[in-house]
Amino acid sequence: LKKYPVKVIPNGIDREVFSPMEGRFRRKYGLQEKKVLLGVANIWEKRKGLDVFLQLASRLPEEYQIVLVGVSDRQSKKLPEKIWGIPRTGKPSELAQWYTLADIYVNPTYEDNFPTTNLEALSCGTPVITFATGGSVESVDETCGKVVPKGDLDALEAAVKAMRAEPDKRTACLTKASHYDKNERFQDYLRLYAKLLHEE
Repeated sequence: LKKYPVKVIPNGIDREVFSPMEGRFRRKYGLQEKKVLLGVANIWEKRKGLDVFLQLASRLPEEYQIVLVGVSDRQSKKLPEKIWGIPRTGKPSELAQWYTLADIYVNPTYEDNFPTTNLEALSCGTPVITFATGGSVESVDETCGKVVPKGDLDALEAAVKAMRAEPDKRTACLTKASHYDKNERFQDYLRLYAKLLHEE
């Protein structure tokens, strides 16, 4: 197929919904003095990195708190104190508050295509640390986060701790997220189809 032109149009997100939001979650949950690491998944399992979070929790100092959104009631009961399990959020705006509250979005997925959660976190101004897995690396660069080798817990821990000493990345995250606005990506499809029709 190399003789045919290839055009990649990335997925888009609703940046009106996923944007920095002022919320009361830090005060409500007593997280004012904590560095919050957030993880989000529809179904938490080893493939999504649940085991990584369990190991990471035992390595991090007390100042860190891990919050996982999307855990089942059964999973929540088995989580260590350092990990809070939150059920699936009732609406996207609530999820956006969690993204905004977090200091770092951590996505230790072992297999994925192009995770929308990375884009949503960036669009809320939150830097992303992810494994070098599938399309996850395409949405993250040194300006807005870090990519570490898949399964390398030492590298993940080091990246989390190192990011605390780095300058605020909110502006860079929002700039990166601007490339994934769903309305602009929709226009990309229209332009592509219009071009193909014109060539015919």
